Amino acid sequence: MEPLRVPAIEIVDEDGAVRARLGVDDDGAVALDLADVDGMVRATVRVDPAGSASVKLADRAGSWRATLGAWLDGTSGLDLWDSERRQRVSLREDADGPNGVAVWDPMGHLRALLAAGPAGARECSVEFWDADGAYRTGVGAWPDGGTGMELLDERGTLRGRVGQRAEGVATLELHAADGGFRAAMGEFPDGTGRLTLWDGAGRPVTGEVDTTPPEGHAS
Repeated sequence: MEPLRVPAIEIVDEDGAVRARLGVDDDGAVALDLADVDGMVRATVRVDPAGSASVKLADRAGSWRATLGAWLDGTSGLDLWDSERRQRVSLREDADGPNGVAVWDPMGHLRALLAAGPAGARECSVEFWDADGAYRTGVGAWPDGGTGMELLDERGTLRGRVGQRAEGVATLELHAADGGFRAAMGEFPDGTGRLTLWDGAGRPVTGEVDTTPPEGHAS
């Protein structure tokens, strides 16, 4: 049997309205469009001549709300928009960039990121921004082997950090509004603990205690 060869196929409902169309567009892309009872295209599956492939979903007003794609630059992802066509969520795979989920607020500010990579920048982290777009806090594992959480104020000044450095030192650090050290506490691999306090002029006062259990004392 010879195959049917046509540039386009349209499927109509009982009223003659086109509900589905499969064809080759003028730009060489092949696409399948699916329409609702009102004739609004609600879903499109498309392969571009350059090689990108995508699935797009629209709401009843015709606004695209979701796109799933494998793109020409080698990335792939899922993007979600609200009814005002503002991007709100992105799930991205990128060999040269962060792989993860990003969330935006209605004003277009990036508010949250869960990502792994890129190599050299992070192993994996969760990061948050405030409503004004300022980065405020993040928790992560870093390429140098360290882990931790950092807290910043609305001006972007580091105010606190807790974590374990790559060499095994666990620390808690507090900073003043000008970024200067005010307090740091750590437990070190040699069995000692250290607490350091700084005054407003930046002068340190350091205390060190031995946290090694006495002989014969059960830990």
